[in-house]
Amino acid sequence: MKTLAGLLLLLGTAANAGGLYKWVDESGKVHYSDSPPLQSQQQGVAELSKQGTVTKPAESPAARQAREAAEAAQKQHDVQRLENTRRDNALVESYASLQQLQAERAKQQAVLQSALDALQLRAQGLAMQVRNTQQDIAQSQRNKQAPPQNSLRNLKVLQAEQQDLAKQITVKQQELAAFRQKTQNDLSRYRQLRGE
Repeated sequence: MKTLAGLLLLLGTAANAGGLYKWVDESGKVHYSDSPPLQSQQQGVAELSKQGTVTKPAESPAARQAREAAEAAQKQHDVQRLENTRRDNALVESYASLQQLQAERAKQQAVLQSALDALQLRAQGLAMQVRNTQQDIAQSQRNKQAPPQNSLRNLKVLQAEQQDLAKQITVKQQELAAFRQKTQNDLSRYRQLRGE
């Protein structure tokens, strides 16, 4: 009876203050208060309305983390769904026909391929320069002469440029491969959206 009277008194106080909290401590004792406990509770803290009904159930820290992770995953899923819808609309509105989409993507792919070809031609030219410089250095060594300092410096510069160019070629090849894959995906999606 004493507990019931205390609860009613607390509910009346909480009604004026704006909220009530309920939790169970480690020893199993139930607590009611108009402010949340100072220490984190293993079983969580429930929030009650002014009338004493549960407005937010108690959650353990693990349950709260799981709920927040699920909410974050759902939010990410919703964002992805909206992005997919936006892309679908842009795809259908941008191209009047599958042939137009194919022609546009072929032009874009040709530009990427041309840039890759230019890098590869530059790599071939560099390889020839490195070979010639190495031959000059080797000829000097065969003649029992010290290699010219400018040849040694040029070789280092050319080799550094080769390494940088190799990275650029790799990036451009990856870009081209990704573009081809995106084109295939877009063509397939366009057919689905247009019912072709």
